[in-house]
Amino acid sequence: MKVLFINPAVSIASRIPSCPLGLLSVASYAKSKGHIVKIADLTVKKESIMKLIKSFDPDVVAITVISSKASKSVVNVSKIAKKYNKTVVWGGHEISLLPELGFKENCVDFIVIGEGEITFCELLDTIKNGGSYYDVDGLAFTDKDEVHINKFREFADLSTFPVSDWSLVEPKRYLQPFFNCKKMVYIYASKGCPAKCTFCYNAKYHHSKHRTRPPEHFINEIEYLIKNYGVDGIYFSDEFWCPNKEDRQRFFSLVKEKKLEFVWGCMTRIGAFNKEDLQQMYDSGCRWILFGIESGCKERIKLIKKGIDLDKAKETMENCKEIGITSQSSLVLGYPDETVEELKETVDFAFYLGANLCTLTILFLDPGSEIFEYAVANGLYRQPRSLKEWGDFDLPNDVTVNLTKVPDIDLLVIHYRMQWLEFWMKDSVKNDSFGIVKKMVGDMMKRMIKYGPINFFPAVYFSLKQFITVCWYANLYPKVLKKYGMYKRKYPDDPKTFKI
Repeated sequence: MKVLFINPAVSIASRIPSCPLGLLSVASYAKSKGHIVKIADLTVKKESIMKLIKSFDPDVVAITVISSKASKSVVNVSKIAKKYNKTVVWGGHEISLLPELGFKENCVDFIVIGEGEITFCELLDTIKNGGSYYDVDGLAFTDKDEVHINKFREFADLSTFPVSDWSLVEPKRYLQPFFNCKKMVYIYASKGCPAKCTFCYNAKYHHSKHRTRPPEHFINEIEYLIKNYGVDGIYFSDEFWCPNKEDRQRFFSLVKEKKLEFVWGCMTRIGAFNKEDLQQMYDSGCRWILFGIESGCKERIKLIKKGIDLDKAKETMENCKEIGITSQSSLVLGYPDETVEELKETVDFAFYLGANLCTLTILFLDPGSEIFEYAVANGLYRQPRSLKEWGDFDLPNDVTVNLTKVPDIDLLVIHYRMQWLEFWMKDSVKNDSFGIVKKMVGDMMKRMIKYGPINFFPAVYFSLKQFITVCWYANLYPKVLKKYGMYKRKYPDDPKTFKI
């Protein structure tokens, strides 16, 4: 069958887009099964959907729905496809957790729930050859105006999937500057995470299972990207990068064997790697690591089921600094019943930690997360009734719903103050951080211009508004800053001023 895969445009392009890896994986799998596929990424290239449908004449239009900010584009594209009598299929983690909202739009025939490669291809076979849609695991559809969700599809062995076919996209459109590299691109080496953090959708979507791809698969992708597009940096988008020592050693040996020259970074957990592991990672090209720490309060770490030892965090950051790896840490503000005292602990910990970069983000209620379900069940939050309402609600860096015992302004000031301090720290990383920011902004402006004045000016307005917002909250609330010990504090502080 002929399938047109579409990555919908977001409402405002506030950063350089990354390759839709999930969509690329499903398309590559479908191609390996003999289907004719085409990918149109509206986040990097403005295209007429009508012209695409007329020229390619697909049997199915498949759209990824992983961001509420793309909901308007998703609905518009789907309605156009339906005008041409095309079968419309949606997939992605967000719509998998809120399928009922999707069918309310009356422009989608099927929604793939969870991992999409096998389910989508079975659906194609059923559409072409006939059969019952009830027999396709992991599929949702409407029958007599009622939403029916088939049983959960067991996760696949990722070694049975083909290497992602990057010829289906235009890799050059996703290249961006990053630490120690000028042409970085995202790829993935695994799916899922074994943790059960209460603020994350992972436990419901991935069932807290972590599955790895064979190192040979993603090394082949890296080699292709280096040779054909001059890629010099790889960011592994995995929620938990390579905890298996055997896979890591195989990755290291393949990099050396193929003489591949690139730097890379990843996201991982505190306690996953010791100093020796970090050194081996550096020797193979690792130059940055993002650690999800999430709170500086030990009691909160237990409540959110994070499962890490805060006592090891400082040591890990020091090991990274000694070895030469740029360390990034993320902490979250706004947990249920969080108090002023607890927030002070997290703020103090952020300064004490000594990471090169440390973000203090405001909690967003992720559909499928334990905290999301807690808030809905206790009447603290009303679940959106439409995709539009969900998109309007998902505001970046805002307090969408306050479950704490502190005012909204406290969360906003702490969040933006840390952004402000990080931006002005010239030695926060070991290379030209200002140059990186400048290049990123320049590339983003060029991309926005390509979309024309209708999209360019709103994007510029949005960017200026964000900059003014940071300046406002970071500097004009001295009482709040003093309340949390941030008024005259520089980042990072003297480690001696704080003890766990």
